[in-house]
Amino acid sequence: MSFESSAERIVRCCCEAIAQGEESLWLTTVLRTWGSSPRPPSAMMLWSPSTGAVGSVSGGCVEEDLFARFNRGEFSRATPSRFIYGGGQPSGGVAIRLPCGGELELLIEPITSAQLTLWEALSQRLLAREPVWRHVSLVTGQWQLASEGEPGASEAFVSILLGPTRKLLIIGANAVAACLADMARALDFYVEVCDPGEITDPVFRSGEHRLRKTYPDGFIAREFGDTNCAIVAVSHDPRLDDMALLEALPSNAFYIGAMGSMQSSIARRERLQSLDITTSQLHKLRAPIGIDIGSKTPQEIALSIAADLVSHYRSASPEVGR
Repeated sequence: MSFESSAERIVRCCCEAIAQGEESLWLTTVLRTWGSSPRPPSAMMLWSPSTGAVGSVSGGCVEEDLFARFNRGEFSRATPSRFIYGGGQPSGGVAIRLPCGGELELLIEPITSAQLTLWEALSQRLLAREPVWRHVSLVTGQWQLASEGEPGASEAFVSILLGPTRKLLIIGANAVAACLADMARALDFYVEVCDPGEITDPVFRSGEHRLRKTYPDGFIAREFGDTNCAIVAVSHDPRLDDMALLEALPSNAFYIGAMGSMQSSIARRERLQSLDITTSQLHKLRAPIGIDIGSKTPQEIALSIAADLVSHYRSASPEVGR
């Protein structure tokens, strides 16, 4: 069972298309948005006449218009183009008003065979879970990778931040975990479920989700401890959940949560503090987990957790493509 984030898939497809000799390859990246927008800055779309589109920068009328412009050869193959939809005057065209009322600035780059080594290096950096900047010259079209950089744009270059795949570890293989795993994968999370006990839920027995039949001891800090990771405990077994939280709370994970009532959550905090978890580390714990939407069913509980995950991620992270 394999998983690729959107950015990893687009970069891999770009490498493959270059290696196969594709000569009409274009990369479109969202630079900035104003108002309503279905895709954030750094979102990407790869396009060629032979394979069509991989990824998305908006959908609907924007991408239909882009495809038509690509087919008509309206963009330069010598240098990148900055193109605005909605409210502005786009380079080399007539402003298109978006039905949602927003504005969208795009960077459109011609991809050439000379860039293959750079694209392969970017692919390796993403697979190694390294955040990386692409600094793209608007004058020459050349670009370079860097570990640091400043967001924003100038008349000479733009800087685009690409990040590693978001990862979610779910403790407990039950109905809530199955629903949450489905939702998180749709949200572009790599998901694993950890439960050493007997697995009765048919969803997990089918092998549809990646399952670790082990105790959550020793691997969380190593594999799920960076700032693009989340750990949620939903097993209802304090021994299993607390073991995971003891390792997760000192980590740099952006979200750590545990399912349970207010009373059980208070008791859990007291237990964790008695086991040398500090007050500042306890402040990271979302318990009771999720956004309060009055959820009762496994599907509703999973929805409340997924919404909370996205809310925390967006409030804590810069706009970054994945």
